Amino acid sequence: MKKLNILAAGIIAAISTFSTNLSAESIRTAILPAGSNPIAPYSPGLKLDNGMLFISGQIPYVNGAIPDEAKNDVTAQTKIVMENIRLVLNEAGYDFDDAVRVTVFVTDMKNYGAFNKVYGTYWGEGKTPPARAAVEVSKLPGSKAGAPVLVEVSMIAAK
Repeated sequence: MKKLNILAAGIIAAISTFSTNLSAESIRTAILPAGSNPIAPYSPGLKLDNGMLFISGQIPYVNGAIPDEAKNDVTAQTKIVMENIRLVLNEAGYDFDDAVRVTVFVTDMKNYGAFNKVYGTYWGEGKTPPARAAVEVSKLPGSKAGAPVLVEVSMIAAK
């Protein structure tokens, strides 16, 4: 019990020191690539002073909408999503090799193979892709009649 109390006191001291030396503004920076126009109140990316970069879920929007050629085409939508992620990564000074965790949302697991064919091209031969989870959902934000969002991807990167 004594060891546990000492450990707890050490953790509390570390948290107190950390929180008094850094303000919320000094430990995170919003990453807003040129031309990004979020459809809700969020930052496309959030970079922490410790080197972590959190990229919000990206959907296949270009200039606020899904391009005609990408409507109902998971391959085209995946390319757009991954290029939107590249914009956030580049704006923050990162690249795909810095990715450590990805979450994929698809509206139909039947599209998972087509998604993976495109997704896999973002890590070259001998490169280590990040840890990943994939989830099927009924609908994604930004979907409109005749232009459903078929895929959304979020990412965590670190340097």
